[in-house]
Amino acid sequence: MLSPSEVKKLTEFLAEPRRPEETFTFHELQGFLFAVVCSPEMVPPPSWLPIISDEQDIGFRDEDEAQEVLGLIMTLHNATNDAVLDRVKAMPPGCSFRKNIEDNFDDALPLSQWSRGFTIGHDWLADVWDDVLPEDFDDEIGSTTMVLSFFASRQLAEAYHLEATTSPTKRKPQRPFPDFAQTMRKLFPDAMLSYAHIGRGMSEILAELGRSAE
Repeated sequence: MLSPSEVKKLTEFLAEPRRPEETFTFHELQGFLFAVVCSPEMVPPPSWLPIISDEQDIGFRDEDEAQEVLGLIMTLHNATNDAVLDRVKAMPPGCSFRKNIEDNFDDALPLSQWSRGFTIGHDWLADVWDDVLPEDFDDEIGSTTMVLSFFASRQLAEAYHLEATTSPTKRKPQRPFPDFAQTMRKLFPDAMLSYAHIGRGMSEILAELGRSAE
């Protein structure tokens, strides 16, 4: 894992005004990397590194800064990968829920930022999932990604709530939004574990099939 001083260094680097406007925050990067390492197919660094700065030049000051920052990013990637391989059931490091469920949609909160980064990562890899995931898993991966992206924004959460709780015969949601959000909060650690299990499980199956075909 990154040390507190390394987290601070990477956080400050990503937040500097000279970065491209859509550059990830530290916690967005965490969520994005979680999606990357859970992919059913391995995603090499040259493919995902440009996404961090919206495929624009991130603006390293010199070669030394580039080596240092890229080293920190790869350390974060490897630590995230280790947690996924170990199927760790836990909240993302540095992320926690506020007691008042409505407060968890604050854009500045680590949890909301993590969810935004995860959503970007999963959407970016959607074709990979579609290509390899059996139809039997569609509902499970759909509900899992809903939980993990729920706190990315209040607008997205309300759309999920409306879709999940409105019956065909009644236009109004059958369950209050705060109650639905509390359920998403309770399911979050399990959803992380489920997403990792499905993605890496598929990756291991594909790797075994590839070895058998050789």
